[in-house]
Amino acid sequence: MPTLWTLLQAFLLFLNGVAIINNERFLEKYGWGFSQMGSGNSIGPSPGTLKLQVIGFIHAAKFMRWPLIIANIVVILVKMVFG
Repeated sequence: MPTLWTLLQAFLLFLNGVAIINNERFLEKYGWGFSQMGSGNSIGPSPGTLKLQVIGFIHAAKFMRWPLIIANIVVILVKMVFG
């Protein structure tokens, strides 16, 4: 049975993975890049779609690098002390 601490660690690992995704090498190639955010034409996704929300989340995770670094340090220290 997963505890709250285990779920927090899993979410932190997920955010770490999202934060290091390369936009030009991976996301743009598959149509999930940041250039999709500004496209209001009929070719791109309509505003408010799930795809735009995921792209926005990925874009926001890129700016959360320092809080992620601090959270990683806290988790590492807790794991070192408590096992």
